[in-house]
Amino acid sequence: MEYSMYDTLLGLPLFQGMTKADFDSLLMKVKLDFARYEDGDTVISSQENCTRFAFLISGTIESSRTGENEDFEFRETICAPCLIEPYSMFGRDNRYRRSYRTVGKANFLFIDKQYVYTEIGKYNICRMNLLNILSGSIQKLDRNIWDISEMALRERIIWFIRMLADHHKGEKRLLIKMNDMARIMDATRINVSKELNALEDEGLVELSRGGIHIPLLENLK
Repeated sequence: MEYSMYDTLLGLPLFQGMTKADFDSLLMKVKLDFARYEDGDTVISSQENCTRFAFLISGTIESSRTGENEDFEFRETICAPCLIEPYSMFGRDNRYRRSYRTVGKANFLFIDKQYVYTEIGKYNICRMNLLNILSGSIQKLDRNIWDISEMALRERIIWFIRMLADHHKGEKRLLIKMNDMARIMDATRINVSKELNALEDEGLVELSRGGIHIPLLENLK
């Protein structure tokens, strides 16, 4: 394996902090499936069974998810390196929540679920990394549930957008009608429009007839 690829794998969320000796030992026991995708290829579809870890190791992808009533669509740009929806592998519902397609060429690494139990789980650092990833998702949800009751409309709009995102950096796009946004926010259409226009004036979002474009989610706080 080339050094650059070796270094990239060690930098993936699940393996961060792992010694090279342990990683070499792991590579001898775990089957790594590499796949290359062209621009616009669908890598994972929403509701597809999650039976393996999917690592984006180079390139860029776009994820998309729809509301329960299909009243909006949220799109998210994700850059490598990234572990795709590790929480979807466990629990009662083992299906992906989002669909993922490539933006330009991209490379993926897949590791079958069986190796998580038989080999990867034997390493303390891997177990801790996975627990930290899953715990972070739960803590984010718990924190925001309790905060929403005291939020002004502007804050609720920002909270809603940030809660839809799996990764809190980079470009996002929310395709939604203003009437649906007002209903979700439990506010009037006029007041929602006023707050969104204020966010646009501050350069935090860009409004169009099709929805809301967020150039950098990290600026929307």
